[in-house]
Amino acid sequence: MGIDVGARTLHCARLDAGGAVLNRAVLRAEDLDALTRWCAGAAAVAIDAPEAASTAPHSNDAGLAPKFRNARCAEIDLGRRHRSWVSWVAPSGPPFPAWMETGFRAFAALRARGRSQLLEVYPHACFRELAGGRRLARKQTAAGRHARTELLAGAGVRLDGLGALSHDDLDALVAALTALDAVRGGARRVTCGHDGSAIWLPGRRSTS
Repeated sequence: MGIDVGARTLHCARLDAGGAVLNRAVLRAEDLDALTRWCAGAAAVAIDAPEAASTAPHSNDAGLAPKFRNARCAEIDLGRRHRSWVSWVAPSGPPFPAWMETGFRAFAALRARGRSQLLEVYPHACFRELAGGRRLARKQTAAGRHARTELLAGAGVRLDGLGALSHDDLDALVAALTALDAVRGGARRVTCGHDGSAIWLPGRRSTS
């Protein structure tokens, strides 16, 4: 299962063990009962949002840009080792962006009901890893959506009409692919380890 989180909606996608898209849905962000029902039976669920607020373990790290000194270990390690710096940093306390609040609630609801393995993902970094580290056009552009569609297809995701999906749907699918890779044992946990946070990346694939 992969979930792309927005302030008002949750774009969801589910893959079978072979990478075929079983179903997709758009749920209201506040309908957590629908979300937990939709995730029932999934071996792993990857959510495109921070799992928790930051405890600022690197607040005194002068080697970081000021923006990232309040970041979590997952966000810092993703930038330093994988060159994918998040466009946001999880704050230490409220007010939180509305989409981030949605993500917190989604993690909490699924955890409370014992749903599967829960992973945090950052789709931009997932796609960049699938692309072998190269930069991609912005996901809001036709070129960006096409590049992401090609990367998903190359990674084994199968769906008729894949190229017609929105960037939110594509983000949900790359999250689902990362969850599937976690089940297969190939996904990679990114963190420097001081605070328990982690962002997951899909398994490495040949880019030839």
